[in-house]
Formats: sequence, structure tokens, C-alpha cells
Amino acid sequence: MTVEKAKKMIEIFERDFDKEVLECELPVFACFTTTWCHHCYPTCLFADQLVEEYDGHIKFVRLDREKNPQIAERYRVVAVPTILIFRNAREVNRLIGFHDRSTLKPVIDIVASG
Repeated sequence: MTVEKAKKMIEIFERDFDKEVLECELPVFACFTTTWCHHCYPTCLFADQLVEEYDGHIKFVRLDREKNPQIAERYRVVAVPTILIFRNAREVNRLIGFHDRSTLKPVIDIVASG
């Protein structure tokens, strides 16, 4: 019997950003974090809980703002956590600060349905 690994957001880096986000056919939920951010961990944890629910409808990625400064600068990410939602290579929504499942889900539902 094999144990299936739970799906979670994947961590990406600047070199992967265009391919993983801008060229993705699915809408993309991109969460910018840092290792020292106290609100990032729970926000990402809530997002991780949604990955399986939206599998095949939305791609979930995580970027460390400090390890990816050019992407953070390109999209003017100064506060963490910042969530950018992309569709067709364009930013369609932005959430800044702590968000729990009850505030993430309605935003994701809109993107997933449209």
C-alpha cells in the first residue's frame, strides 16, 4: 500500500516564473512570503488546504520575496504575505496581509469559475 503525498503549493523561483505562472493555462495563485514573516505561515497553510480542492482549476505557487527580488520588484510586492492571482499572464487580483480560508476561498471561487 502506498501513501499518497498531500498536495501543497509548489515553491518556484525567478527562473521558473514565466513558465510556471505567465505561460500557465490555468489561473495561478502566487503567494509571496519570507522566512521571517509571522503572518505568511498561516496564510500559506490555509492556501495549502485549498490546493487539492481546486486541483485542475487553479495552480498554487509560493515565492520567497527575498530569494526572488526581481519578480517582487516587477510586481511591486513590498509587504508579505502578498497574494497575486494571474489569469492569461495578467494580474487579476491582489491580496495583502494575513488571510484565512474564509477570505481566500471566495476570491479563488471567482477566478476558478471565470
